[in-house]
Amino acid sequence: MYTEPVCPVPEGRCAEQAFRLAVYEAGHALTARALGLRIVSVRMLPRPPVLVSDKAFGGDWASFIETLEIRIIELFGGQIAEELACSSATCCSGDVARIDELTRLVAGLGDEKDHEVVWDNLEDVAQKIFAEQKNQDAVIPLAEFLYQRVLDGEEIVDGEAVEFELDKYVPFAPKKNWMDRVFSFGRG
Repeated sequence: MYTEPVCPVPEGRCAEQAFRLAVYEAGHALTARALGLRIVSVRMLPRPPVLVSDKAFGGDWASFIETLEIRIIELFGGQIAEELACSSATCCSGDVARIDELTRLVAGLGDEKDHEVVWDNLEDVAQKIFAEQKNQDAVIPLAEFLYQRVLDGEEIVDGEAVEFELDKYVPFAPKKNWMDRVFSFGRG
C-alpha cells in the first residue's frame, strides 16, 4: 500500500495556504525569469495556481520537447522555492505527478529514453537556478508581493506587474535557447 511521505507541517507565515501558494508561484516566476521567459500572468486562487509564461514553440518536435522541458523546470522551481522559504514542499504536491508525466513524455519523444534521467537532468537545472543567491533572496519578497495581490482580491496578477516586481531583484536577460541558459548554470 502506498503512503504519502511525511513532510514537516509548515509554520509561521507558511502555515497559511495562500502564502505558500505565493511562495510556490514566486518559484515558478523566478525559474521562468532565469530561463529568459516573460511572465504573462499568475493565478493563485481560486485553485489551481497557474503561472503562464511565453513558452511558444515553432511547430516541430524539438521545440515541442523544449517547451515541455521548460515547463518541467518551472514546476521544479515552485517545489524548490517552497522548500527554501517554508522548509516544506506541501503546497502543490500534485506537481510531482505532473513532472513524472511530462518527463515520461519527453523521454518518449526525445533522444533520452529513460524518464528518470530526464527528471534528474531537469531537476538539476532548477536546483542550479536556485543555487544562485539572487534567486534565493528574491523568493520571499516576490511571494509577499503576490500574497498581497491575493489579499487585495486579485484572482489573476498581470505579467507586467510581476515583471516589474521581478526587476527589483533579478534583472531580465532576453530569451535564448534554453539549453544555452542551462549551460550558463554550469550543467553540461
